[in-house]
Amino acid sequence: MNGNFWRCILLATVFFSCGFVGTAEAAPADRLQLLLAAPWYGSYVCNQGLTRLQLNLRPLQENDPRRLAAEFVFSADPDNPAVPAGSFRMTGTLDNTGMLVLKQDHWLDQPADPSYRMVDLEGRLVVGNGQAMIRGRVTTYGCQDFAVWQYFSDAAASR
Repeated sequence: MNGNFWRCILLATVFFSCGFVGTAEAAPADRLQLLLAAPWYGSYVCNQGLTRLQLNLRPLQENDPRRLAAEFVFSADPDNPAVPAGSFRMTGTLDNTGMLVLKQDHWLDQPADPSYRMVDLEGRLVVGNGQAMIRGRVTTYGCQDFAVWQYFSDAAASR
């Protein structure tokens, strides 16, 4: 078995053993704003293999934090160094149950390799003690799962 398999097993173990409980339903609007203010870091898997992901989220409108704009930034993982860097914009929604749906919009930095495509995401926001995670599926053909997370102080997140 390759390193990607063991990395995925390790990440799943960490996620399930670190006390991720609750959903965005329990997050008041000001806490949600705090979660949207910082970048999310993680990875996803598509035809090119394991790829690093930075997801930057922001409300489309100040008074409606559930309608989102996003920047999907990808780059090589140490276990898969041939992946080029790139980024694109997305738009979507986060509902009261924590379900996140993001759809591709337009390229910001498109790799020279024409086989790289923008993707769509469906996942769930889970908030725990000092940490939050979004995990789910990359719904574009040839892709699998993604997971991104944040760590924060409980004092800051409880404001």
